[in-house]
Amino acid sequence: METYIVEVIIASLALVGTLVGSMLANNKHQAVLGEQLKGVKDDINTLSSRVDKHNNLVERMVVVEQRSKSNSHRLDNLEQKGGE
Repeated sequence: METYIVEVIIASLALVGTLVGSMLANNKHQAVLGEQLKGVKDDINTLSSRVDKHNNLVERMVVVEQRSKSNSHRLDNLEQKGGE
């Protein structure tokens, strides 16, 4: 009967050790994932900023193209008036 009690105590200690080890490993794993997630969020913010800059450049280029076209028409008109 005493051997059963010893075996139960040993099994209980093994269970507690396993649970504590699993909990510690899980906490460490979550901390690592949290840091990785933070890095991914930083990368997304950086990329978002770059996309915003690119979109701003595209909008500015459209304005430049429109002005260039308008200036070409003005030059054409001036050349026609000068040739008359």
